Amino acid sequence: MTEIVPNRLAGRRIVLTGGAGGIGAAAAARLVAEGAAVGILDKDGIAAKRVAGELQNAVCLECDVTSQDSVTTAVNAVAAELGGLDGVVTCAGIARSGLPHEMSFEDWDAVIKINLTGSFLAIRAAVPFLLEAGGGAVVTIGSVASLISANTNTCGYDASKHGVVGLTRSVAVGYAEQGIRANCLCPGVVDTPLARKAREENGVTSNAVANTPLGRRADPSEMASVISFLLSSDSSFMTGSVVTADGGLTTR
Repeated sequence: MTEIVPNRLAGRRIVLTGGAGGIGAAAAARLVAEGAAVGILDKDGIAAKRVAGELQNAVCLECDVTSQDSVTTAVNAVAAELGGLDGVVTCAGIARSGLPHEMSFEDWDAVIKINLTGSFLAIRAAVPFLLEAGGGAVVTIGSVASLISANTNTCGYDASKHGVVGLTRSVAVGYAEQGIRANCLCPGVVDTPLARKAREENGVTSNAVANTPLGRRADPSEMASVISFLLSSDSSFMTGSVVTADGGLTTR
């Protein structure tokens, strides 16, 4: 784990989707360790409760990021519990494999709804609270797939993650005058349950690791440190940025 920066996020109130595992759980732990109060949202309410229970300043709620009502209700509840919001992180995501002629509409729809629409809904619900606070930070989770097609059969995932970059840049431009910054973190292969499942099913991430100059998968904590930086005042002149943390994969 990279070194914790004590009190870097002191007083910040952050809502985070997909916080029950992987990058989201690591980010929740990092943000709390650096002084933030965190609201953890996840469809797996039991896992979210377990993660929150291990942290000193965290609340959790079950939330389906594909449902406008679910997201709005959950974000409103977190804001009420924490006394407002200063940031939002959109970590919820899935992957489904298949070339366009092989991929079912159901799989395509699920990937777009969770990865892209879910990010939109979380930002949409959080922005009024950020405006009320006088500004804040949005961090979305893209992927190297936002920038390149690292694999041959991930059209839905690639499309959704390209869309996340576009959404982030639009938010950055649209709310700059109101003091809201928005940046997109694009990880390479991270050792998460999602990546392990993709590797076990079709070797997708193994191909990407083979093309990564650093020659390994990242630990989720390495992504959490970047998320914390992007939420903090250390990144005060960054907005609309696409930040890669990919072990050099996109240099190939």
